Amino acid sequence: MVALSLALTGCGGSANVAPKPPAAPQGSDPVAWAGTFCGGLSEVIGGVSAMAKAQPTPQGQKDGLLEFSDIAQRAFASTAQKLQQLGSPRITNGQQVQDTAVSFFSNAAQTVGVQRTKLAGLDANDPDFVNKASHLAGPDLGGASAQMQQLTSNKELAPGFRAAPQCQQLSSATAGHR
Repeated sequence: MVALSLALTGCGGSANVAPKPPAAPQGSDPVAWAGTFCGGLSEVIGGVSAMAKAQPTPQGQKDGLLEFSDIAQRAFASTAQKLQQLGSPRITNGQQVQDTAVSFFSNAAQTVGVQRTKLAGLDANDPDFVNKASHLAGPDLGGASAQMQQLTSNKELAPGFRAAPQCQQLSSATAGHR
């Protein structure tokens, strides 16, 4: 309503309107941005249930891992796309934060896709299947984890992470898994 009022009053203004002072950083609402970020991570974590429901046979484990990979890859790719559409958060260095997050989600989607292909190529009937599957390297998220810690502890984004319902749900869901 306020935005509509501002837009309408701006349309009928006179030609001698004083220039606006420098505005706050341009971009998306930090709460919406943080919510999109957390929502993507929640989808990935939700995919773990596919592995938990898998039959305890090698084929069941393979099927569960493949389903998780599909869910995780879609969630990572979708979140990267949603963040790109949303735009950088409206904070200082928002574009840098945006680039880091989009890169993380894009790279994670690609890595999961590569691992899924390797897993799909394994024979569940091979007596050494479980060993081979366990040696497939998962996404190396060590460096990305440090970057994510920087994002979530960013003093300008922290209120957004605390306020976004998706982040509150993610925090609740992961509290028991630490």
